[in-house]
Amino acid sequence: MTTTIKFGTEGWRAVMAEEFTVPNVRLVAQAIAEHYHATAGRSGRVTMAVGYDTRFLSDSFARAVSEVLAGNGVRVLLSDRMVPTCAVSRYVKDARLSAGIMITASHNPPDYNGLKVKAGYGGSATSDTVAAIERRIGRSAVKRIAFEGAAKAGRIRTVDMLPRFLSGIRAFVDLAAIRRAPLRVLVDSMHGAGDRYIERLLRGGRCRVETLRGARDPLFGGHAPEPVAKNLVTLCARVRRERAHLGIANDGDADRIAVIGPSGQRLPVGIILCVLLQYLVETKGRTGSVATTVSNTVMVKRMARDLGLKVRETPVGFKYIVEWMLKEDVLIGGEESGGIGIRGYLPERDGILNGLFVLEAMAVRRQTLGAMVKELERRYGRWHSDLQNFHLTTAKVNRLFDALTRWRPARVAGLRVREFSTMDGVKVIAEDDSWLLFRRSGTEPIVRIYAETPSRSRLPELMRAGIRLARTA
Repeated sequence: MTTTIKFGTEGWRAVMAEEFTVPNVRLVAQAIAEHYHATAGRSGRVTMAVGYDTRFLSDSFARAVSEVLAGNGVRVLLSDRMVPTCAVSRYVKDARLSAGIMITASHNPPDYNGLKVKAGYGGSATSDTVAAIERRIGRSAVKRIAFEGAAKAGRIRTVDMLPRFLSGIRAFVDLAAIRRAPLRVLVDSMHGAGDRYIERLLRGGRCRVETLRGARDPLFGGHAPEPVAKNLVTLCARVRRERAHLGIANDGDADRIAVIGPSGQRLPVGIILCVLLQYLVETKGRTGSVATTVSNTVMVKRMARDLGLKVRETPVGFKYIVEWMLKEDVLIGGEESGGIGIRGYLPERDGILNGLFVLEAMAVRRQTLGAMVKELERRYGRWHSDLQNFHLTTAKVNRLFDALTRWRPARVAGLRVREFSTMDGVKVIAEDDSWLLFRRSGTEPIVRIYAETPSRSRLPELMRAGIRLARTA
């Protein structure tokens, strides 16, 4: 067993049978139980929901977590089936529980599994909560009760989490407007927890929805269930060939989204955030601030400022978006990797909800997605971006970031540098808002190099500048 378990940007993930083992899962569950008992308040009662996704052994890991929670006097409500992560978040919020645990490795390859903690407000646990849990891992002996005995004693009860989840979506999205629209939609669930929920929610109207890879496959067809271009070749080709209005893809636990336009191209998630922001403000008349991660598109900032909305920039990780959603009236917040949260639903990302909300915007505004994107680009510019992962030894990663903290170039890729940011890694911002960002992976010796610019021809130059610098480490 190891006691050096660390949570990443969203939960703890590791390779099964290496670090992600039943004994280690029990250690983490013990730490979670202790944390929530310590923060339970006067009543001292702690009730938690436990859910799991379609991965290999996720149901077994969920039972192991439930045994430890029950052994620590926590009342456990265990999902009776595989569910999306947001189903756990919704159940926690609506049932007023102390917290929730979701067994999932999200978009990681099939040999991974993981664990996410959801707080009582129905969203990702804050950085402080995660740090407090990490400090407790391995400090105490694990207490547990065998599942059958705990269930017989009423300490573990299985529940159906789907009705609350689907009711939450129905209350937020104008499904009737989408059903009335003559749209052709393809949904790729990537064999994950997204199942066929979008298709089922939109039955009975003019909108036609077909689900690809809707059946459970713990191996995810041999690919990581990550909705990036290389894993969505079939979806992109079918959207283009069949002239569908939209393609929607969700990751393994269905909390992230990718959107494919009619041309068969995957649109940056930052653009989708802007489409939804425009709909919320200009069509629905909503106001509030906007939260965006340091790696997201400049268009979000430009648009928010044009609409008179405050912008809150955060490190990468949806938990940082959540922290702003808890502090103030954030209308919408998102990260470039596919997570978007909207006020009035939950302080949480939900790929199923976001796919439906894009369709609502199209149906209500009576515009194609392409028309909405062109309008945004006319107003706020067209932005070109890239991301590359650069593999180095741990020593070289450390050496690179030591050097980057002192790096203050006057120009980068021929552009005058206007600003530096060390909020999350090192970001260099040029006078035309082009930027170059270096971030280290939280789990591997990888440097992530991001770039964005309004000039398509300058994008390779920006990336080459970043790669050259990484190679000097």
